[in-house]
Amino acid sequence: MADLIVAWLKSTALSRLVIETPLMWPTAETLHFIGVALVIGIAGLFDLRLMGFMRQVPVAAIMQLRPWAAVGVLLNLVTGVIFFAGTPEQYIRNTAWWAKVFFLLVATLNIAFFETRYGRRLLTMPAGIDTPASFKIAGVVSIVSWLAVLYFGRMLPFLGNAF
Repeated sequence: MADLIVAWLKSTALSRLVIETPLMWPTAETLHFIGVALVIGIAGLFDLRLMGFMRQVPVAAIMQLRPWAAVGVLLNLVTGVIFFAGTPEQYIRNTAWWAKVFFLLVATLNIAFFETRYGRRLLTMPAGIDTPASFKIAGVVSIVSWLAVLYFGRMLPFLGNAF
């Protein structure tokens, strides 16, 4: 099945464009790193505040950075599709890629759960207030997940194909 997916992707116009355009890959890499910096930087600040650090900063102030984190996510999504479409054989059997996808899923589910359950309460928290245990747990899950995404993304060329 994986071979069929690889063959199909390699036959697409997007795959040929990625491979045949000289600066496509390095441009996508640069944009991907910018996206990672935005996501990890902003999520990291937010997660640290959820975990009880930087109590002097109102949570609503950090929440104002969310549009920039969304830009980072969008950059990473677009460039990730470019990478996968261009060289699917490098990813489809790569243990690091699957681990990265897993932790992206964990981070996304954590955000969705947290936002739907605690989002409004979070916006009303003034500066100087410690966060409840449920916020701290969400912050730990988030920061660990995003750092795992970063780690496994970096390990893609080193862990290789395991299956």
